[in-house]
Amino acid sequence: MERIIKSLDTIKEYPIYLDTKFTPSIDYIENTIRKYKRQYDIDIVYIDYIQILAERDSNSTHELGKFSRRLKLLAVELDIAIVIVSQLNRLVEIRDDKHPILSDLRQSGNLEEDADVVIGLYREKYYVKNSKSDGIEHIIMKQRNGPTGTLMLKFNEETNRISDMKYGEQTENQRKQLGKRNSEPAQQEAAEG
Repeated sequence: MERIIKSLDTIKEYPIYLDTKFTPSIDYIENTIRKYKRQYDIDIVYIDYIQILAERDSNSTHELGKFSRRLKLLAVELDIAIVIVSQLNRLVEIRDDKHPILSDLRQSGNLEEDADVVIGLYREKYYVKNSKSDGIEHIIMKQRNGPTGTLMLKFNEETNRISDMKYGEQTENQRKQLGKRNSEPAQQEAAEG
């Protein structure tokens, strides 16, 4: 308990603001971001699970597209970064290769088009029984102003902590993947350059 209390005291010293009110409204989120920018001059906003904002009906893809566009415009207007956590479509579950790909966001409105950077996470241990990998792949599937590729990081399941993986802890295949350009536009660009 002492360690928890000490950790909470340390966290309170950082300029981190949480809004845990559950109001599935893009107007509420937009107004709250504006308020926190005005009061605290925030630099970054994290929105966990954007799909929860839309009604689950045939119109949800269109609705998410509108939310995505409004958040993109708001980020530009306020000069902040907005990080959105999104669920992938279920097709990944029926594929042999479970690594996320950009088209897995297709049912999520315009997230794919509006995003400057799209990162997918893949944890081999989740899909492969008896896997000895304790890493988590951060797959940069889209980056408007930079290369795409895979970054291998260490994942502690007990604490959900993600940290750098030392070079010696990576397999030969993981070392080959680091910074590998894996998107079609990036491969074409590299071939032309």
